[in-house]
Amino acid sequence: MRTNGLTLVELLVALVVTGTVASIAVASMAALRERTALNGASDAVTRQIALTRAIAVARRETVRLTRHASGLAIVDARDRTVATLRVGRKEDLAVDSVRVRPASLRFNARGQAGPGSIYLWRGDRGVRLVVNFLGRVRRESVR
Repeated sequence: MRTNGLTLVELLVALVVTGTVASIAVASMAALRERTALNGASDAVTRQIALTRAIAVARRETVRLTRHASGLAIVDARDRTVATLRVGRKEDLAVDSVRVRPASLRFNARGQAGPGSIYLWRGDRGVRLVVNFLGRVRRESVR
């Protein structure tokens, strides 16, 4: 006697294997999404640092990049906000928090910076953007 169907045991084994593979895939996709968002945010902040330096050189005055109520703000010598990157999962920077150490990064008229760091956090992952006195940025992972 020959049957053309699957037994209940075969069907249950196939469902368990499929569920296990699907749960592994979902977990790795979530981690990839977090990493991609953090990399995108660090790229945006790196561009904001370069913009701050360019504004300081173009205006021939000291310009700062500082933490603002809504995100990161470029502030000129007369304390006017020139540009802002908003922080939040659905904003310009898709991160949970941003920290600037010292309180602001300063660029003088020649484009030289006061050394400092910007920390970006999303979930349990973090990135530290280190700015040297020439205004160059180095990216480091933070755990």
